[in-house]
Amino acid sequence: METARKTKLLRSGFTVLFAGLMCAGSFMSHPLPGGVPMTVQNMFAALSGLVLGGLQGAGAVGLFLVLGLAGIPIFSGMQGGLAVIQGHTGGYLIGYFVGAFVGGLILGSPLKKEKKNTAFLVRAVVAVFLAYALQYAVGIPWFSACMEAQGQPKSFSQILDVAFLPFIVVDSIKLLISFMLTLLLRPVVARYLYPDDEKEAEEILRKLERRRQSGLAGH
Repeated sequence: METARKTKLLRSGFTVLFAGLMCAGSFMSHPLPGGVPMTVQNMFAALSGLVLGGLQGAGAVGLFLVLGLAGIPIFSGMQGGLAVIQGHTGGYLIGYFVGAFVGGLILGSPLKKEKKNTAFLVRAVVAVFLAYALQYAVGIPWFSACMEAQGQPKSFSQILDVAFLPFIVVDSIKLLISFMLTLLLRPVVARYLYPDDEKEAEEILRKLERRRQSGLAGH
């Protein structure tokens, strides 16, 4: 029972870790003339689902969104609060959640015995693509609706010019990086979060405790 409780706490820790990466991403954004900033937060959001699985990955993004809605300036450009979600970029934030959930749902929770065969690699490609595509599938219509509500309606081509086309090259690179990181990190995460048996789980927890104590001793 104690081992199971600690394993659950470890899973919660990974959820908080990925939420923290998204928060840290607020420092790495670049405003663009169209109003939609260039950011790495969308990559961390996608990786949350791809690496942790659908529910846990969506939980990490959900935690990030809740903290931002509470007013903590962790959204792109060091912003926070409900006004950001209601604004023209709010759809992308909601898309982070949708993309992480669907991408993670396709791959499932990471497993130690996960085989990197052709079927898995095809699923991974589809999952990574959808994790990003769904961000735009929600973000672009939201952006368009906000522009229209503000009395500044734009044609579909104009919307694409500011809300999609400027990001194709950079997000294609991030998509490739996400694919490689997904293959690299899932076995690592599986080893800590989904050990094969209780004995292995206890050994992992003992190693983590020894590392923690060594770190404290070093200070």
